[in-house]
Amino acid sequence: MRKALLFNPENDLALADGRACYTPPPAAVALARAGALLPMWWGDPGDVVMASDADCHGTESLGRDFGLKSVVGSAGDFAAVDGCEPWGWSHAALRRLAMAGVRSEVLPSAASMDDIRRISHRSVSVSLLTRLGVSDDSLPVEARSREEALQAIGRFGGNAFIKLPWSSSGRGVFDVRRLNRSTLLRYVDGFIRRQGSVMVERSRNKVSDFAMLFRCAGGKAVFEALSGFHTDAGGRYLGNMIASDDAIVSHLGIDPRGWADPLAGAVSSVIAPYYDGWVGVDMMTECETSGARLGIVPCVEANVRMTMGVVARYVYNRLGRNMLLSVKTDSRLPAGSVDLSPVASSPGMRFVASPTAGSE
Repeated sequence: MRKALLFNPENDLALADGRACYTPPPAAVALARAGALLPMWWGDPGDVVMASDADCHGTESLGRDFGLKSVVGSAGDFAAVDGCEPWGWSHAALRRLAMAGVRSEVLPSAASMDDIRRISHRSVSVSLLTRLGVSDDSLPVEARSREEALQAIGRFGGNAFIKLPWSSSGRGVFDVRRLNRSTLLRYVDGFIRRQGSVMVERSRNKVSDFAMLFRCAGGKAVFEALSGFHTDAGGRYLGNMIASDDAIVSHLGIDPRGWADPLAGAVSSVIAPYYDGWVGVDMMTECETSGARLGIVPCVEANVRMTMGVVARYVYNRLGRNMLLSVKTDSRLPAGSVDLSPVASSPGMRFVASPTAGSE
């Protein structure tokens, strides 16, 4: 099956907006341009990537150096595809693919975009956790008013995060303990005004971030791989481990794969009936007190789309060595690095696989 591939990392913002005619902010446009050729790492021979003609030379180097076989699509190519695999689905993504020439019978319905928007809301973590048997006072709370938000924060003893219902890469996430009251109220009111509610979650004594990656098809989710990633103190995404599952387990200091089957069942019940494609369930290890045994938080949130963890796994399958996947703005790359999306139209930003200690 020949597929149309699209890197649209702004999709979480498009879901929040909800409209087909969504215009992303300049920073999101720059990120999408920089990663336009990333789909080549998971594309099959004959697949066509939606990118500018100026970036065609990048496909040649990726094909020559790493055996990647997808090509940048030209006029008429998208009308001949039999399927689509964007980074994420939304009304905006559906419109963009249709405007590129993809036939209507190949595209999902507009109604299914409403379902995907619903299951991409951060409140879906409550449904997943409940399916996993977590039903105590630690469950996140969706607050639809300032009063409900303050009540939830008080329930967690002030040790809480507030989150936009639709956002990505740790943006729209704030530690209540770092906010004065006036700023907290301004954020809560703004979140509710913009997106209808605010998520309130208990803060954890986090040790490491990681995720489980699933593929949904035919109403069922199947566990595929682990993903190890790094964030800053505010929860913003910094980069992904390019590594095997065993290496990620070693990094975590605990093997979380016992959660794979229960989580697959939860994702099959909550998400898979409405969506085919990748799902990344973000998790974390925590340590309640210094020196205590590591524990696992089985669901922080679910990303109903491709993730950088999926990209990292495809890159690892090609390169076969431990590296770090991150976005670089420095034109000089470390020795041994790989430019994963060498596009001419984005010289100031690159998706890079960099060597780590012991990777050579």
